[in-house]
Amino acid sequence: MKRFTFLFILIFLMPYFITAQDQPEKLSVNFSGYVGYSFYFDTYESATTRDGLVYLYPLAENLDANNDDLNKNFQSQMLSVESRARLTASGISAFGAKSKAVIEGDFLGTGQPSTRLFRLRHAFAQLDWENSQLIVGQTWHPLFVTGCFPGVFSFGAGAPFNPLNRAPQIRFTYNPTANLDLMGALLMHGDFKSSGPANALQNSGLPDMQFQFRFHNDLVYTGFTAGYKVLQPRTVTDNGIKTDETIGSYNFQAFAKFTTNPVIVKVQGIYGENLSHLVMIGGYGADMGDIVAAEDDYSYVNLKTFSMWSEVATNFKKLNGAVFFGYSQNLGASDDYVSLGYARGENLHSITRISPRVQYTSGKLTFILEHMMTTAIYGETFDTKQKADTKADPTINHRIQLGAKYAF
Repeated sequence: MKRFTFLFILIFLMPYFITAQDQPEKLSVNFSGYVGYSFYFDTYESATTRDGLVYLYPLAENLDANNDDLNKNFQSQMLSVESRARLTASGISAFGAKSKAVIEGDFLGTGQPSTRLFRLRHAFAQLDWENSQLIVGQTWHPLFVTGCFPGVFSFGAGAPFNPLNRAPQIRFTYNPTANLDLMGALLMHGDFKSSGPANALQNSGLPDMQFQFRFHNDLVYTGFTAGYKVLQPRTVTDNGIKTDETIGSYNFQAFAKFTTNPVIVKVQGIYGENLSHLVMIGGYGADMGDIVAAEDDYSYVNLKTFSMWSEVATNFKKLNGAVFFGYSQNLGASDDYVSLGYARGENLHSITRISPRVQYTSGKLTFILEHMMTTAIYGETFDTKQKADTKADPTINHRIQLGAKYAF
């Protein structure tokens, strides 16, 4: 009788055991983001966008008839357009992998005329297997290293010293061990295009190609990136003649971050050609050495750029301080260079930035005070390869910025 009763109970409860072990997957949607506020003062007219929130470097000296510098002005601004929202969907597996989808935007627009309009920052799907990952959609360019980028408050994450770019892409990462990542990506440039014709990468028929190696453990995060892209600025000359002239450019990057309880130290360097799509100085121009005058056809030549930055920051829960240092230099072209207006800062020799900050966090709210001193040295005369022969006196801007972020 006891055996019969036990068997009856087991049969009765069996569907519940099966259901408990085979629960259907449920989609989870998470909403996050932050409200950002910035109040800043500038002492010198500078190259900026988005109502000055995205800051690059001070302009060259501009003297009037009385020998007064027209660019030496005191200005202030107050903005909250960097506030952003993010939706993350997860919980449903696909192709034997954990899946995730992300869409994120802010109010900076896609250019100065569209500031305060909502723009797309990220929109991608991600699949995570045990030893690999696939991302398709728009997210950070591999040269923006999410594990090692400046923690500065000034919007732009250290641009123009640190690469800044989000791009539609397909990216695959393989993890042979828990501490090693090998990543390859094919990208188109989206909103972050090279200076010059907007469809130059599309015309070439080839995506931007990047490879990245990363090693990481509890103490160190380090690696390098190498890439190559091809642009075709024109398909037809001004005289109506078909042209197939293209220009290729490469990039090399190395980075490292060291994390301890008292401090975090980061350092990064990049060397490459035509880095303008990364919101950095550089670009390309014409090589008139082999111009075909009757057809208005010519080849192109890149400007080379070297840039590096480092940062030391304390690593405490509430009160923290940090110092950022950045340096970038125009190294000129490898051949005779004629400007087409396809470059950023082609009349620069170098730019330097020193930026200390202090911040205090309570709960979800952080207050930040940052002083950003940026120095630009312009060339007065240049050789045939657009490298400065003589240099002008430095122009300097001091930006004092008070900000707040409420994360949710």
